[in-house]
Amino acid sequence: MTPRRPTLARRLALLISAVLAAAWVVAIAAMALILHHEQDELYDQILITSAEALLPTLASDAARASAQMSSAHDDPNEALVWRLIDRQGRVLAASPMSEAAQFPDTPRPGKVKRTLTHTVYTTKYTAQDMALQLADPLAERREAWRESFLAFLLPMLALLPLGWLAGGWVSRLALRPVEDLRAEMAQRDGLRLEPMDADAHPAELAQIVTTLNGFMARVSQALDGERAFATNAAHELRTPVAVALAQVQRLAQETGDPAASARIASVETALRRMARLVARLLQLARAESGIGLGEERVDAAALLPHVLREIGRDADRLALSVAQGPVWTVMDADALAIVAGNLIENALQHSPPDSRVEVSLNDQGLLSISNPGPVLPAEQLAQMGKRFSHRKGGGFGLGLHIVSQIARQAGTALELASPVPDRDGGFQARIQLPPAQP
Repeated sequence: MTPRRPTLARRLALLISAVLAAAWVVAIAAMALILHHEQDELYDQILITSAEALLPTLASDAARASAQMSSAHDDPNEALVWRLIDRQGRVLAASPMSEAAQFPDTPRPGKVKRTLTHTVYTTKYTAQDMALQLADPLAERREAWRESFLAFLLPMLALLPLGWLAGGWVSRLALRPVEDLRAEMAQRDGLRLEPMDADAHPAELAQIVTTLNGFMARVSQALDGERAFATNAAHELRTPVAVALAQVQRLAQETGDPAASARIASVETALRRMARLVARLLQLARAESGIGLGEERVDAAALLPHVLREIGRDADRLALSVAQGPVWTVMDADALAIVAGNLIENALQHSPPDSRVEVSLNDQGLLSISNPGPVLPAEQLAQMGKRFSHRKGGGFGLGLHIVSQIARQAGTALELASPVPDRDGGFQARIQLPPAQP
């Protein structure tokens, strides 16, 4: 199985998503630091305000205040603890759970200081030389920070898949001109090599279009030269070959020597083969110039008998089945004659001598030619539409290639099958003629 190739759109989407993910991580880390800093400032301010408010009450009646505050919390990781100290740092009064808190060794009045377990604020000394140390548990602050951070992080996680989807959409939108250029290039073939409009594309693609236009101009020139050579060569060869064939046939009638007659017959066979090659070269030049579709509709059912009459001495091997009534098609009449003639001659040439070749055209415009013979391997069948493909039974490999070219120009396709459907052997070629309204 061929591995899937990465596309520009996918690569751009991955890069955009990677940049967004990196920015997301930086933003989350910055938000975590800012949230931690701002939350500490808020809690410190609350701690200072609470200590300044509690100091007069505790200084006047520490025992009563201690009894009231001790019943508010039982968990030392959540409760605010306090103690009253004098200027020498001696504890005058304290809340019941103050032993679980770590206070700073040296009080600093009017300052906030953090220990391993608590954040402690020490008020300034009163006129009675007392100060209040109010301690807030760090575990409570950390829990509050985690909850706040998770409340921010969870919605932000949804940005990751949204960023991937947005990156893919942006990539496809940004690369749409590339797809448009690809589609325009796909319409180019040997029959259509006119230059594309570079100004209709973005600046980055305009240079590529200009280069492609130059390349197509060179290809068009080369193809025109090839077609002109094939046409001129075929025209130049047709007359001498026909004259030579006529002279050989006359010589065969005049000679009485059996050995000479055999050699003359070999020469005649070679000349006939050369004549077929010349005819195929002319047909190939016409096919590659674009004759698939005609300007007027054609009755294929009426044209087919005329094609059969040109087959010659092997016409008695044909079994013809044509639909009753007209079968209208938009294929050019000459192109249809070339298609039918090549398919029939191919079937006659590659089928056993004296065997029957079936030619049928139904009312739906399906032209089918079947001949008996051995089953062809799939590999050989796939090569039969190529120009100058090797044929064991003789031939040049041009007939089916010409038919395939004309079919493609007419908007249809040549279909080959071996064995013939519902049979044990044989070969079938069929083509669906492009329909036309009667």
